[in-house]
Amino acid sequence: MARLRNGLGRYIASLPGVNEAVRNEAERRAYKIRSAAANHHNTGEFQRSIKVIKAPGSHRRQDWLINITDPNAISINWGHIDSKTGRPVRGIHVIEKGLE
Repeated sequence: MARLRNGLGRYIASLPGVNEAVRNEAERRAYKIRSAAANHHNTGEFQRSIKVIKAPGSHRRQDWLINITDPNAISINWGHIDSKTGRPVRGIHVIEKGLE
């Protein structure tokens, strides 16, 4: 059975090129999300709010996040009920595109 050494993740994360590779992967996925959002006619703010940021906290110095700050991101991505008509509005499901 395999055994993991304590601190192995921190050691691997500090190896040359690992931090850059993790950031590049986050940038690649954010690009896919932005590209998919471009097909939606009403997502300019949503598209501009997609950014790659370094994870906060000293223990997260090697982690990168895709941050979407648009307050309507959940409704845009997964859909919602139109407040005027009461009808469902389909989401554009662009976050899932970044996971492919």
